[in-house]
Amino acid sequence: MIVNSLINCLIKRRLFPLINRSSIYKNPISYPYQKQTFYSSKNLFTSDINQFINLQATFPSRTHTCGDLRSSHVNQRVVLSGWSQRIRKFSPELIFLPIRDSYGTTQLVYRSSKSSDDASLILQEKLSQLSAESVICIEGVVAQRPKETINKNMLTGEIEVEIEKLYCLNPAYTLPFFPFDKKLSNEETRLRHRYIDLRRDILQNNLRKRSLVSWSIRDFLVNEGFVEIETPILFKSTPEGAREFIVPTRTKGLFYALTQSPQQYKQLLMAGGIDKYFQIAKCFRDEDLRADRQPEFTQIDLEMSFVKVDDIISLVEKMLVYVWKKVLGVDLTNKVPFQRMTFNEAMSKFGSDKPDTRYGMEIKDISSFISDLSDLSEYYAECLVIKNGATLLSKKEIESLKSLNNPSEDSETKCEFHMIRDNKLNSWFFDSHILKQSSNLYDSFTKEFHIEIGDLVIMNKRKKNLVRSWTLLGRIRSQIITLLQLKDKLSISPLEYNFLWIESFPLFTRVETNKLTSTHHPFTAPLPEDIELLFKDPEQVRGQSYDLVLNGVEIGGGSVRIHSPKLQSMIFSEILKLSNEEIIGFEHLVNALGYGCPPHGGIALGFDRLLAVMCETKSIKDVIAFPKTASGNDITVSSPSKVSKEILEEYGIQLI
Repeated sequence: MIVNSLINCLIKRRLFPLINRSSIYKNPISYPYQKQTFYSSKNLFTSDINQFINLQATFPSRTHTCGDLRSSHVNQRVVLSGWSQRIRKFSPELIFLPIRDSYGTTQLVYRSSKSSDDASLILQEKLSQLSAESVICIEGVVAQRPKETINKNMLTGEIEVEIEKLYCLNPAYTLPFFPFDKKLSNEETRLRHRYIDLRRDILQNNLRKRSLVSWSIRDFLVNEGFVEIETPILFKSTPEGAREFIVPTRTKGLFYALTQSPQQYKQLLMAGGIDKYFQIAKCFRDEDLRADRQPEFTQIDLEMSFVKVDDIISLVEKMLVYVWKKVLGVDLTNKVPFQRMTFNEAMSKFGSDKPDTRYGMEIKDISSFISDLSDLSEYYAECLVIKNGATLLSKKEIESLKSLNNPSEDSETKCEFHMIRDNKLNSWFFDSHILKQSSNLYDSFTKEFHIEIGDLVIMNKRKKNLVRSWTLLGRIRSQIITLLQLKDKLSISPLEYNFLWIESFPLFTRVETNKLTSTHHPFTAPLPEDIELLFKDPEQVRGQSYDLVLNGVEIGGGSVRIHSPKLQSMIFSEILKLSNEEIIGFEHLVNALGYGCPPHGGIALGFDRLLAVMCETKSIKDVIAFPKTASGNDITVSSPSKVSKEILEEYGIQLI
């Protein structure tokens, strides 16, 4: 009776397509968005849905997964369930069919004798009509493979299962791509059908690794006395940080904002006496996207009371040693403590605040060789020597490196490229507009920087005051590393993990409007020895801040916070020049600091970026179940989407 009611509803609303389910095997339906006819007969559909209900009630429960079976299971009767792969049909009497699930793949085999009965012929017919990626269940007996057919690349490669019964639980339409194809479809197609893409072994393994990392972090932090607390996602709009996602309410003129991070909430938790807080938190930023950035992302968020910078750094190092050992089986003990470097040192040596230090190629200070001594107070001269670079890099590649020097972007930069060849052994030095032209200086210059024939020497003169997170030579160095990697001229083991702490960032940065803004966020405490500079020269004030870099990827950042309400208010009003309205937006935090808030600090580690490094992939999309495209859309479910006029009116929104 319930089935008949459901059928009547579907037919009345014309929601069920007219499909002869038994013909799906031979004539798979093209998918997606194919124009379809609909059932016109109730009886036609009734038999189909009854067949579905009967099948659901009769197929047996699996005894093993498709990755379980070994030689020790030979002669055992088993039930396997999973997705059928491409059939290999050697003859009507010999058919091979791999079956796959989340745990592995097992080879199924059908063999018939000359005296095959009706059941065997029916099974043979089912197999010959089965489409790839159909969901099936089989009953059979485990058999030992002949030695010459053992597949050493499969965990189940020593055995096969002789099929006795087959249940097709859901025949598959013609797929837009097959997850087991060696040549991948384009990214848009794979994201549109992410549920198919997720069947690939590499994505399955990445998501399982993500789950294990998450569990390991929770296990470690709970054992360290941390309390896991969920903080609200619906927050308020604040002037600090990146652009926010605004959420309308039904109260006219009032809006939520999705949290960019739980920063203010975790500081309030410290004022509440929680002492040690952590959360694997969802965060949201309406920013331009790239390989390591999504509009919604996950971070490992933690905060502690009564701590200093060294306490936080030590805890994070201990946690990562635990996670690497638990998940990857890699011992990082010999890397602890991780290397530490100030912001100024990183910018001078590598031209980046998140350098990849595995490749060396340090940038050298050549200020003592500058031709114009009057420039030394304002400018800094540097050079990058690429050993054998004149041979390793083509003329076209050199030109591409020169194009990185965009005058409109940084009009103060002057960059020179010199390829050291036999016929230019000395002349390159005297052609330079940066260096002093002296024979004595040439000798000392080439000796100090080990310059030889075949090298590429790149020199740059830049302003000392750094306003960006990279320098021109830093960008060129990074691009050269990429070019040499593509040529296989730089070989680094995937198990080479170079962790690096970057510390003492400028507390404030001057932006184009000549206004000071917080380099990280306005709650970062200054270094005690720099507090006197707050009013005299705020751009020289360094923060108690630190970023964690892994193989050139920034995977986290944090700081010791301001716990004085007076200092926090002063920075809002006197340094950042926030308006009264903006300052009122932080009133809840300043009040909390004034009601007995302990000194505190913490860090947020980018969970997706961390996983990307651990899974050896360049894109965080490969470690997220349902990522967004470069334009911020989830094309699997067609999100974002339009809403009705009635809903817009209810929220008081008018589209312009």
